[in-house]
Amino acid sequence: MDKFEVKLDQAARAAWMSFVGGMTQDEIAQQLGVSRPGVQRLLALARQEGLIKVHIDHPIASCMALAGAIRERFALDFCDVVPAEPGASDGAANYLAVAGAERIARLVERSEPLTLALGTGRSVRATVESLSRMERPQHRFVSLVGNVARDGSANRYDGVMVLADKTGGERFLLPAPVVAGSVEEKEAMQQQYLFRAITEVARRAEAGFIGIGKIDRQATLFQDHFITEEELEELLDLEAVGELLGWPMNARGELIDCSTSRRITSLPLEMLAGQSLVALAGGLGKAPAILAALRGGWLKGLVTDEVAARYITERAGS
Repeated sequence: MDKFEVKLDQAARAAWMSFVGGMTQDEIAQQLGVSRPGVQRLLALARQEGLIKVHIDHPIASCMALAGAIRERFALDFCDVVPAEPGASDGAANYLAVAGAERIARLVERSEPLTLALGTGRSVRATVESLSRMERPQHRFVSLVGNVARDGSANRYDGVMVLADKTGGERFLLPAPVVAGSVEEKEAMQQQYLFRAITEVARRAEAGFIGIGKIDRQATLFQDHFITEEELEELLDLEAVGELLGWPMNARGELIDCSTSRRITSLPLEMLAGQSLVALAGGLGKAPAILAALRGGWLKGLVTDEVAARYITERAGS
């Protein structure tokens, strides 16, 4: 998606909000993170490109309707839904990354010092890679998840290093495996000065952007050797459908207490309740996990695709 397509996408969003959603320009500006003159320019672009007719002639129109329904149903600060390309092997992964990067850019572009937290996963990494380079050495970026597997191998989907490299900002990595070998090992790590120092940085983060993992045979936690097959079976027996920062949850969004969760080293979700926690996830396979995270009330924002969004809106009341 080039810069003009991104701008056209935003123009379609503004047009939908104005002509279908009935929102004022001030309300649109707040939702899109632009100035009121910026909204006026977007609406002018929508007219110029022929998007505004009896209906908005752009696939984003249905996405906006889905986004509005999810935002209202789960009391989110925002929800962005991107189109999914039929038949594409990676679904809407590219659009998802661009939309997520746009949300992160609104924060990172600021001149005031910012502390931003990141989870891990393919969506988070792709989102950070979609960001343009900018000099923001005053910012700090901190990981919410351990950056090594139990065997010592590095987490290849960490985004903190990439974001720090693109901005010149400070980087803080959690010095721990995602899942410790034992409860005693986890407790010993948490007592280390470095662990406590990075936890304190994470506490001060204004916002956090995280992925959502599914719990099945293709789960990232299992495929990347963060948990064993025996531990995966335990999670499945306990009806886990997804995970946030490694913390497993059931379909109601309730955290599951089990041998794995007692050894998770990621920062507790309860600790992040006061922050703006934004999930970047899409696809039908992850839809049940996304819905669980929404039902649990863990998120303040969501960037997803229309396939997952339709699944969520169809089952939100059940």
